[in-house]
Amino acid sequence: MRAATVALSLLLAAPAAAGVTWDRDQYDPGGATSPADLILPMPCGGAMAFQRVVVPVEADNPLADRRIRVGQSDPETGYSDYLRTAYLRGAFPGPAPGDSVYYIARYEMTRAQGRALTGDCSPPKRIDRTALGGLSWFRAVELSQLYSEWLLTEARDALPPETDGRAYLRLPTETEWEFAARGGAAVDPTVFPSRRFFGEGDLLDYAKVVGSARGALLPVGLTRPNPLGLYDVYGNAEELMLEPYRLNAVGREHGQAGGLVTRGGSVLSAPAQVYSAERTEYPLYSASDGTATAGETFGLRLVLSRSVAWSDPVLREIKAGWIARTEDTGRGGADQTPLGTLTEMIDEEIDPRRKAALQELQLEVRRSAEEATAAFGEAAKSNLLNGAVLVGAMLAGRLEEARMSSELIGIADQTRLCTRPEQCAALRGAGGQLMTKLATLREVQKTYLLSLRSAVESLTEGADPQLTDDALRLLQGELSASSQRQILDNLTRFSAVLDAYRDHPDMSEDELHALVLSR
Repeated sequence: MRAATVALSLLLAAPAAAGVTWDRDQYDPGGATSPADLILPMPCGGAMAFQRVVVPVEADNPLADRRIRVGQSDPETGYSDYLRTAYLRGAFPGPAPGDSVYYIARYEMTRAQGRALTGDCSPPKRIDRTALGGLSWFRAVELSQLYSEWLLTEARDALPPETDGRAYLRLPTETEWEFAARGGAAVDPTVFPSRRFFGEGDLLDYAKVVGSARGALLPVGLTRPNPLGLYDVYGNAEELMLEPYRLNAVGREHGQAGGLVTRGGSVLSAPAQVYSAERTEYPLYSASDGTATAGETFGLRLVLSRSVAWSDPVLREIKAGWIARTEDTGRGGADQTPLGTLTEMIDEEIDPRRKAALQELQLEVRRSAEEATAAFGEAAKSNLLNGAVLVGAMLAGRLEEARMSSELIGIADQTRLCTRPEQCAALRGAGGQLMTKLATLREVQKTYLLSLRSAVESLTEGADPQLTDDALRLLQGELSASSQRQILDNLTRFSAVLDAYRDHPDMSEDELHALVLSR
């Protein structure tokens, strides 16, 4: 798996790097041990390294996105970074079915890269690998504009093939940044919500903050990367975001838009101030002189993206999908639904105020239906994962049962041949203990089987098979992205059990048990 990933990275990087004359240490210092997923050329023979961020979704459905939980639960900073639900989808199709991807710069933009975008082609020196600072939000956007225009006019062929030559660079959204900073789908779902992306180790191994820097920005790539291969997401330059700051209104975005946002902390941040959910607001303009705010530690990390409706066929697909998703089924027939009845009432209502009230009710009904569908999807993923774990446990139990049975046979043979009373007594005692353990194991296996049948029934009885299949594809994508091969294999086995149970829901416990062990 790792070899295939490296090969794909080299394939993507090769054509893009063809016009690059800079030493790799200037644009991908970590590439000697782990090459970047994508290298894009820059003016003056420069380059910028990017990492692919996989976002598992229903890739064939342009309206599908991934629901994630961002933020943290610390009440001291809850007004700014409390837990909230966000939604994310990559702009491009992924390398595997069921994936979408976006690309984010592997490092913060450097001085050399910033100079190249303004036409200064002087050869970069070692110090020019320092993160570019002193930026205002407007200057950061201007740099993304300069790079995008140069790429699209001078090096369009260097863009990844899945972009169809229509990609551009911009500042990241807060959700894109935090998802990537936490490790995205590459980390175990139990690790993703953690305060920091590493479970063990010292922050100073991953970040240049107060105590590891002298208050000035440092060269990029000096610390260890996060699980996605991104460097300096904590510390060094604090990174400017695309959208304005908003408070957290106890789990949702507040309605007032504020100043600019930076993420990740900087060389001026204390260790306690550096974590994945940290957000800092600054005014867009200086109160003292009225100029655009440009902090000495303000830097940027670009994202490669594109428009949502980037072609007429895509727009038609989006429209058709939206209409199908909200279409009122059973309208005017024997299977009339409440939503269909409500739609007919709206069509027939002539009073503008009553019509507006009915349309508001229609919106709430549709929202509730969407939330119910999303909740079922999450529950289905949970049941599928439970089923995969149970299948694995039952298969492991079968091997352990066979081992114990074989050991019991050996003890029985030794007991028949023993001649010394104390040896015979010891053997009988060991055999008795092993028989007790074997009986306990068999009881546990029965419990596993009952739990597995419950998971199977919840996914088949009265459930929409399409929603279950969609949840299965999403879970497969998540497990594949986080390299959880054993659970993925057991999920495949559980899926086969699920298909067989759909065809024969009246199978006995023994038949279900045999079916699981035959996978």
